[in-house]
Amino acid sequence: MEADLPVKEIMTRDVVKGEESELLFDATKKMMEKNVGSIVVVNKGVPVGIVTERDILEKVVAKNIRSKDVRLGDIMSSPLISISPSKSVREAVREMVQKGIRRLPVVDEGKLVGIVTDTDLLSVSLDLNEVLMSLIRVGPESESQITQGRCDRCGELVEELLELDGLLLCEGCFESMR
Repeated sequence: MEADLPVKEIMTRDVVKGEESELLFDATKKMMEKNVGSIVVVNKGVPVGIVTERDILEKVVAKNIRSKDVRLGDIMSSPLISISPSKSVREAVREMVQKGIRRLPVVDEGKLVGIVTDTDLLSVSLDLNEVLMSLIRVGPESESQITQGRCDRCGELVEELLELDGLLLCEGCFESMR
């Protein structure tokens, strides 16, 4: 996964939203129509919480409460854990792991602009891996070449990387380790 990629590049922009006063029954219909596992709760357009499938199972279904008797504000997880669109994918992953969450709303100056999910992170990771694998040219030697990226040793962004002992290296690091 390209860890330095900004969150805004992978986030889902069409976020399902609901007001605190909205009935869970109606909110779950929206979630099902959009095929999503969460709804971001807003108060006068400002994101204040999130209701996930897990919240619904633990706080409503497991307690045998009717969804027509529950408002989103009653069961939302709050305060909302969010991230800025300019933060890196690495920071998003770290936040999600540390907080034990699978969805991270993206908020810019108090406005909900997207959401990043574990599925988004997995998709970008798999896509980048496939691209990298297609760029690697394996020759008869034990060296492989990739066109562009960061050196595993010095971290410099270069146009051409060379592989040596499982590391992708810039020419200078490659020569010094050879």
